Amino acid sequence: MQVGDLVKPGEMHGLRGMDHRAHGLVIAYHQKTDGFKEAVTVRWNSGDIELEIPSWLEVINESR
Repeated sequence: MQVGDLVKPGEMHGLRGMDHRAHGLVIAYHQKTDGFKEAVTVRWNSGDIELEIPSWLEVINESR
């Protein structure tokens, strides 16, 4: 997962199926954040910006 990828909540994400988390854009990648091995910052379709765990997300379209 990298900056520019279009993502949606994966099977393990608690907000899967919610309209305000239908899709989002990865805007930053972080290594070893708050005890997690890696994390990404996602700007969701609602305009919210959240720190997310990559394994909880599904890539819809990869950045090139």
